[in-house]
Amino acid sequence: MPEFDSRGTFQKAANEYTKIQDAFPEVIRDPLLADMAVKEGDRILDLPCGTGDAIVRAAKLAGPTGHALAIDISPSMIEEAKESAEAAGVKNIQFVVENMDEAQFDAAAYDIVVSANGPFFASDLKAFLVKMWGAVKPGGKLVLMTLGRNFLTPISGVFLDLAQNKTEDLRISIPWRVTEDILFLRTLLEEVTNKQRVKITHRDVVMDYKTADGGWNLLMGTAFRGYTLEMSAQNQAEIEAEMKEWMQTNRVFSATCSFNNIVVTKDDA
Repeated sequence: MPEFDSRGTFQKAANEYTKIQDAFPEVIRDPLLADMAVKEGDRILDLPCGTGDAIVRAAKLAGPTGHALAIDISPSMIEEAKESAEAAGVKNIQFVVENMDEAQFDAAAYDIVVSANGPFFASDLKAFLVKMWGAVKPGGKLVLMTLGRNFLTPISGVFLDLAQNKTEDLRISIPWRVTEDILFLRTLLEEVTNKQRVKITHRDVVMDYKTADGGWNLLMGTAFRGYTLEMSAQNQAEIEAEMKEWMQTNRVFSATCSFNNIVVTKDDA
């Protein structure tokens, strides 16, 4: 797996990803909305927006005088987001299917620019952050969420061991490792934002998935789904069965995730 296939992974994972957002709102959506602190009339950019769990609620808070631009590489993710917006009666969102490296948007046009668990998928992290920071209005804010050093432990490690043992020449490429280091993040953002104050909050969250089926669905709703794209159908089925057996045998029905929530506010002009 020399290069992580973001589009293919999240096309397949969209449905499970939506279920994770619904089951664990306190993991991503709620902390993100707290950091965004949306006000009436705010203009918001969300890239990548995923299935829209946060941006739909943010746009509703921004009200009819506000506006949101939501971009994601996966058409399936965007379709899920559109359905959520329609169900919530939210009409002030423009949805766009686009690669995050090629996405176009106005400079200095947004009160809030947000990217949750997505920056590490950029081909050039610094260039992506420069572009996102450039979209923030004076007095506006950049809101990021990245994964910490624990991502679905212990089941993630068990899954990767089984995957490599079962599948010949399966290479492990973990994009989010680039943003695990808090010192690296702070230093890079201070450079990108010309020494603006960077606020980083670390969180560790326990996700209780209750059953072996729930644990498998949790894995398949995340970037780990991408490794199954490299496997035969038989290997996928065997690994799913072995993972569920491991969870049942060891009575492991929860996983720990760590996150770094980041807010940088741009000085007024």
